[in-house]
Formats: sequence, C-alpha cells, structure tokens
Amino acid sequence: MKKLGVFFGLILIFLSCKEKNIDSNAFRIPTDSLEVRISIDTIGIDAGDDFIYLNHYLRLADFSQDRRYLYNFNPLNYELELIDLEENRLAEKYKIEKEGPNAVPNQYFYRIQLATESNELFFQTTSNIYKTNLEGKVKSSYRFMNDSLSDFRYDPDIQLNLQGFVSESGRYYYSFYTDTFPDRKRKGLVRLDFEKMQSEFREMDFFHWANDFDIYYRELDRRYNRGEFPEMSGIVFKGDSIIFSISSVNKLWVYHFESDYFKEYSYESQLTKNQKEGNFPKRVESMEDFQEAAKKKNEEVYFHPIQYDPKNQRFLRITTQFEGYDGTGDAVFNSYLTVFDRDLQPIHEQLIPEPGFYPSISKSFIRGGVYYSFLNEEDELAFIRLKVE
Repeated sequence: MKKLGVFFGLILIFLSCKEKNIDSNAFRIPTDSLEVRISIDTIGIDAGDDFIYLNHYLRLADFSQDRRYLYNFNPLNYELELIDLEENRLAEKYKIEKEGPNAVPNQYFYRIQLATESNELFFQTTSNIYKTNLEGKVKSSYRFMNDSLSDFRYDPDIQLNLQGFVSESGRYYYSFYTDTFPDRKRKGLVRLDFEKMQSEFREMDFFHWANDFDIYYRELDRRYNRGEFPEMSGIVFKGDSIIFSISSVNKLWVYHFESDYFKEYSYESQLTKNQKEGNFPKRVESMEDFQEAAKKKNEEVYFHPIQYDPKNQRFLRITTQFEGYDGTGDAVFNSYLTVFDRDLQPIHEQLIPEPGFYPSISKSFIRGGVYYSFLNEEDELAFIRLKVE
C-alpha cells in the first residue's frame, strides 16, 4: 500500500463530450486468466552539465513517431529540448523564435503536440494554435477566441476548451465544448478542420460522469469560481476513432466522428469499486471547505486514463483506490492493473504489489511495452516504470 497524501491535487484541466447510434457492452474483468509478472523501477535522465526544464512537469512535451525522442518545450528560455529515451539522456537543445513572421509568440502555453504522420509540432496557447516544423518555425496559426479575428466562429453560448488533441495527421483538432462561465459544464465534442477551416460540434451526454463529480469553490454573491476540482478525462486515438475515459467510472466510450458511431463499454471489477460514490460536497463557499471536499473526493476510486501499448497491441489502465489512514494520519492507497486486448475486451486485473504504481497526471505513456510515469527527483528528470509480462 502507498501513502500518497492529497495525491491527485486540485487540477484545472477540462476535457468534455449526445450519445448516438449507441452500442453497449458489459464485461466482468477476470483476475486469474493470465500469469502476469510485474516489476517496477526508476530511471534517471542524464542532463550532463545542463538541465532539463521541469516547471510544467512535462505537460509541454510530446514524442517522435518511434517514441525514442521526447520534445520538451522550455517557455522561459524558448528552447526545445530533445531527450533521448533510448540512451536516457538530454541529446540536444535548440532555440525557438518568439519574434518575427515565423515565430511562436510569447504566451501562456497549455501543451505542445507532435503530429506523427505530418511530423509537425502544434503549440497550444490561451488563444491560438501554432503549427511549426520540428525546429519550431511557424508554418501557420489558428485563432479560436470567437471574435472578429478568429479563424473559427461558433455560438457565443459555447466555450471551447483549448487543451484538446491534434490528430496524428495534423489535419484535425479535437476538443470539448462547455457552457460558459462560471461552471463550464461539459456538453460535447468539437472537431476543427485545419484544411477546410470548418468546425463541427457533436452533443454528447455521457460526460455527466464528469460533470456530476466536479467541485466548485465560489464565494457567496460572487460571479466566478475561485477554485475548481474537475473530474479528469482521457482521450486516445485508435485509427479514426477516439476512446474516452473518465476517472469517476469503470467505463470506456468509443466514438467515430465520420459515421457518428458510438459504443459504450462497461466493466465490472472484482477488486475495486466501479464508480465514485460522490460523498463530498460539489459546491463550497470557502477555501477550507474546498480543501476538505477535495480530501473526501480523493478518498474515492480513481480510474486513470487508458494507455495504448503498440508493441504488444493491448491497452493498460491503472486504478487507484483509497484504503484508509495509517497510524500517523496519512492516506493509504492501493493501485491495480487492468489489461485490455486491442478490442477493449478486458483480459486481466490484479493488485500491483508494493510499492505500487501511480501514474503522473502530467505525463504518463507506454514505450516499448513499458509504462512510464514522470518523476521530478530533486529537480532532475526521472521516470518510474512499470513492466508487465
């Protein structure tokens, strides 16, 4: 068992999504179908006499197509850091322009992504997305603020979430749209076409599994929230389809944008609870009540985003479950592994032995069949790795 304290934190990330052409499957997850060997280790990344930017916890990082290299953006020095995950070292740094016609302006950045088919980088900011080559030279940019300068216009009662995902081809941008302030309840999925400069909105209602467990802190008679603890969502591309997950429930959803086909997968675990119970206040009016509500929320089951393992053509997911408090008052958690085949059929789940494995919400991924989780080890980049055989 693992002592995590308030492990998940108070996170300001909003992903969101009308169920159409629904196909639903329910599966009981087996616990003894496979013999599974699990090992956990930690590796460090050698920066030499230099350093690797970690202030954004690798949220401004993405991979090369072969997943050997990790591109990490330092917005302070305006540098791209090329990290070699084969040799576990910082391989190179190069400057990004922030002034001039081919520059990425100095703004607040949500994330960067590398479209593996087009080999282009996409810098996502509070107002724009900038498409660049691998050296950071801007090829085009797109504005989303729904004003007279925007490249995409939409209903003013809609707010786009600007922390979405670029397709592997680099043509489409998928994100979520919500109500407007203050609560920004998730309503559906939006796809932006960078070639045709068109936007398509699809209303979905399965995201009540996220909306129903959000916590909002807003003082009495105030218009805007001072704090928000949203339920987390995940997204994985599988060919032309999108796989969604929500941290509150043991379900997955697959959606195909062109055909409007939607499929829900429900799973029944024999080891963990299958959904959050919601035994915490959803609206509070003080910081003290907000922190207490967050503590109670962290005591409920948490389903981490599903991750695809291309080497073994399977999916892995980690579930974290609160087990109580120890003698010193620290929260104690167990972590569980679920293995799915390529068609999202569950084939195995089990408790991960001590010290457990707890994926970082900032950067976790599977490379070479091994599940990596970001770790800041005394301001040096490291990864905790889970090997599943």
